[in-house]
Amino acid sequence: MVEVGQLAIKIAGRDSGNFCAVVEIVDDAFVLIDGNVRKKKCNIKHLEFLDKKLDIKKGASSEAVKKELEKLGIKILKTGKKREAKPRPIKQRKIKIKEDKKEAGMKGTDSSQKKEEKSKKEDKKTEKK
Repeated sequence: MVEVGQLAIKIAGRDSGNFCAVVEIVDDAFVLIDGNVRKKKCNIKHLEFLDKKLDIKKGASSEAVKKELEKLGIKILKTGKKREAKPRPIKQRKIKIKEDKKEAGMKGTDSSQKKEEKSKKEDKKTEKK
């Protein structure tokens, strides 16, 4: 039967071949493991239990489990640092300039001059009639 603190070797999955210890018993088929593997729920069929037992409590932290593994002479694998989140780039709006505004900007005319031009065009239309 499986007990808390029992030493095992993971035989299936990403962490296969690494030592781990049972931290908590979930149900008849699953246990929570930790050690030289990622702390996670694992199927009992994916573990090969050894006759050694660690002196840890139910729900022990990762540090406590790793200290106990070192006492037994099991080398601890060092994990890498967590990656820092990169700041998301700020999306720049594209400014669409209409052709009329471009021409107006090039000539240096402002809104009052435009109004004058419109009124002159209207005067010419009325003269033709």
